[in-house]
Amino acid sequence: MPMLLDEQKIWISPRAVAFTVVCEECARDGEPFPSVEGRLDLDLLRGAVECKHGHRLRVEREGR
Repeated sequence: MPMLLDEQKIWISPRAVAFTVVCEECARDGEPFPSVEGRLDLDLLRGAVECKHGHRLRVEREGR
């Protein structure tokens, strides 16, 4: 059974709305393109996205 990482948390800049990040679990598993695209409206401080393999990434806005 593969070892799961602790919850993935990503930080985005205070004014970012869209972002692209790397899913660390997919990268560890050898996925050739482990990127995840997401969106967080400016009025939100946190949210979550999932990669195409179902790994959950928590999104936090910096400096707010």
